Amino acid sequence: MDVWPGYCGEHSTAPEKGRSKGKAKDERVEGPWRYPCLEHGSLGAATLRKRYSRYEWSFVEGEYSDYKLVASDAPVEAFPPSRPQPYREPRITELQRAEQGAHFLRTYHPDIDIQAELIREEIKEDIRLSQKLRDEDPYAGNMVEVSSFHASRKNMAYIAFPMGETNRQLNMSPISFQARSRIDIKPSATPVYTFETPIRQIVTSPMCPMRAEAKQVTPTIGVRTSGSTAILQVNLAVNKTTLAVEPVPLVTVRRSDIGNRHAVDMTISSANTSVGFVVNDMGSVYRCSAPEGRPVFELLHAGESSGRPLYHVAVPQVRDTLLYTSEKSAFILDIRCQRQPYLLHAATRPADILTSIECSTDDNIVRLVSSQEILWLDQRNSRKPLLAIKHGRDFDTTLRGHTRPMIGSPLTFLTSRRNSLVTVYDVSGSSDNLIHLHDNPSALPPILRPDGPHLGYALFQPPTLAGLKHVTIFQLSERGGLSMLNLDRASTHAQESSATSRVRMEWSPDVRKLGEDANADQPDMGPLATRAHSTVDLRPAYHRLFIERQEVDLSAQMTAVYDTLERMPSFWQDTDIPVEHSLTMFDIAMRSGSDPTYPSRNDWFTGSTLDSVAGYRTLVQGHIPRDQLVQKAPWHMDIAPFIRRTVPELQEDVQKTLGTLSRYEVADGPDRTASSFRKETDARSQLALDLSLASDVFLPKRPGKDAVTTFDEDMLNISRSTEAMSLGELEPQPVLFSFLRPVRKSTSYRPTEPADDQSPEEPASSGVSPLGVRFLLQEWNVGTDPHQYVYRDPYDAGATPAAFQRPLKASTGKDALPAKEPKVPTQTQRPPAVASSSVAKAPPPMGASQPTLPHKPLAAARSQDALVTPRPRALPSSSQQVDSWTAPPSSQEPRASTQVLPGPHGGRPVPAKKKPVKKRIGGF
Repeated sequence: MDVWPGYCGEHSTAPEKGRSKGKAKDERVEGPWRYPCLEHGSLGAATLRKRYSRYEWSFVEGEYSDYKLVASDAPVEAFPPSRPQPYREPRITELQRAEQGAHFLRTYHPDIDIQAELIREEIKEDIRLSQKLRDEDPYAGNMVEVSSFHASRKNMAYIAFPMGETNRQLNMSPISFQARSRIDIKPSATPVYTFETPIRQIVTSPMCPMRAEAKQVTPTIGVRTSGSTAILQVNLAVNKTTLAVEPVPLVTVRRSDIGNRHAVDMTISSANTSVGFVVNDMGSVYRCSAPEGRPVFELLHAGESSGRPLYHVAVPQVRDTLLYTSEKSAFILDIRCQRQPYLLHAATRPADILTSIECSTDDNIVRLVSSQEILWLDQRNSRKPLLAIKHGRDFDTTLRGHTRPMIGSPLTFLTSRRNSLVTVYDVSGSSDNLIHLHDNPSALPPILRPDGPHLGYALFQPPTLAGLKHVTIFQLSERGGLSMLNLDRASTHAQESSATSRVRMEWSPDVRKLGEDANADQPDMGPLATRAHSTVDLRPAYHRLFIERQEVDLSAQMTAVYDTLERMPSFWQDTDIPVEHSLTMFDIAMRSGSDPTYPSRNDWFTGSTLDSVAGYRTLVQGHIPRDQLVQKAPWHMDIAPFIRRTVPELQEDVQKTLGTLSRYEVADGPDRTASSFRKETDARSQLALDLSLASDVFLPKRPGKDAVTTFDEDMLNISRSTEAMSLGELEPQPVLFSFLRPVRKSTSYRPTEPADDQSPEEPASSGVSPLGVRFLLQEWNVGTDPHQYVYRDPYDAGATPAAFQRPLKASTGKDALPAKEPKVPTQTQRPPAVASSSVAKAPPPMGASQPTLPHKPLAAARSQDALVTPRPRALPSSSQQVDSWTAPPSSQEPRASTQVLPGPHGGRPVPAKKKPVKKRIGGF
């Protein structure tokens, strides 16, 4: 076939001679335009050709076809998924995975001590390898193929694909041809062969045309697994009415047979179906056969490891040749002799990688797929490609081309295992002996939903003349479900099918049960699953809540409720455990009843004996002793108005509360049962009971000055009163704290140890509340109304004298210090109540920290002169003698003065002056 005109010279990248000196600028050198490469919006190539004694322009994309490919019906689900949902790893960080791995090792292997750094490094390497294998798996191949052959003068076809939870079972379901070459499948739930390791690739022998003089060719199927590779002969079963097949192994290829390496690709010869070709991950190609039942393995090409193990093989129509590709190059191998492979094409771009190769038609054109483009080459003249088309997909090593002969021209289908996008290219030769693109690339309707990774495609055409107008494409999902889509090659004026929804095929009971079991199963990860989650069986809890509660006898409930109602009035007298916080009616009912069978960390969810139908009846009848509890309780408050702000359905009457709660009932319907209505009524009455029990709050003691005290507190109050009657220094008593009590924290300025002048037996509130705070708080009594407070100035002589005022003791010079409180031993840590009068008292006079000196004019003095001590200033006369009063002790300790002379800088040495710097005379 002729080629389009292009640049045929060699391009040199050597620098030109005679360039000017200096910094050389890096210029981008474009590669030569060697072959036409079509891209969306580009012209491609053009040439002049002679037509009817005239010349006219001919373009690559110019001759359009009269046919198009349309879907005849909607996608069909031919086989249900046979594997459970795949395990999806949680999206967590490397540090979290390392912590989970360490927890797993400590739980299941406590005797092994592994450092956390080692675990983190191994997990990081595992993440990197898993991501690399997910993006580029060289051992993954196409896992679905169609085996078509002639048997008993009939055309037989079977769809082969793996099934089962581990992909070790081979399924071959028959394909039937109906009117207008419509394809249907008769799915079978029984596998025909089981391998030891999971299946990674399936290939079938090509179908040879049926001739009268040719002998019947036995069909074979090649299966590559994770452990070995096998070529099986497909035989029909004895009972031909069931259309079952029985594969028989012909050749089994182990790792030791192919250089102790893993196989990455395989194919079956078109001339001899019992011969297969296998390439390993080193690039070595082997021919595998079994003449006379003895396996023979022959090395055809010794490969050299060059980076990624991306090797592929294909069988062309020319006998005794083999197509072979590596990461960057494509070759033609002559299997008759050990000659050097003939280079077919080499990728020149660094990011371009060859992904597949095929030659399945009689036009001697090789279709080569790379990560950037699709190339059409003539294997008879491979100096340069005939045509290339940019497919515009991201970097993908799973791209593969499938070419099928159709009416008008062959079509090439570009597929990928990463998604369900299938692109169709109509490229073939024309009458001018040049290759043309007859139609723009188009995409097929989606077969699988939702879109995502899958296990491969298979294309099938009926081996009849009408088969050139029809093609069926199969797609195998990641869970093993098989879907199909029938396509027709119709004229451009034909209308496409409007059906877009998927249709499920009629399955037998065995096939339907297989799909139901797969959907119900979950992946069993074993102990490894505890790294991400834990499974807890909650069926006993639901059984206890919804079944066991219904079996409780109503008479037993009434007995327990009556016992609780008898104990509730005497709760404050019979309780043995001291109550230090507020209680509701619900708490009193729970403490008055028997211990719950299933205790909880929260009393509200534990419940009491009143949480039943009998308890609601006692509430409606008014048998709950609320009034008796209110009378005997030291303090009570009704918080129902506060609850109504949040729950407006709460009413004073229980029946009204039930009426307002009826707005939350479930809508009536014909499917509701009597038990549903019963549960709804019980839940509504239970909610009304809980709201009523939570409306009353009780306290074990009355807050404020009238609080109930114990005997020890009474004795302490008597001693405090005796001390108050004595003639001592006026000082407020410690502050009484009720429920909220301050905690003295340890700081660098206030350690927790008691001071020297404070005994540990003294109340803790005296250290927490300083003297100034106690002076401010002595006018306020707990429980009094702040709006009725009247301020009286203690320094105003005309103000009303205090009701109770303690006389001041005439202090002398000897007893100038205030007398200490007598230490009274007590047995309780609660301080007594503050017994202060309602009238504000004047605070004691606060003396200055230093003696008062008369103001005199400053006189000059010298350091050697003695300072004369000034005499104290005479105070005005008063009712009390001046010499009999002494100032209170100073809050600061007296310290010796270190200043020699008066003044801000008295006696300090004058700083020395800096030595003047001599100026240097210039010139020396």
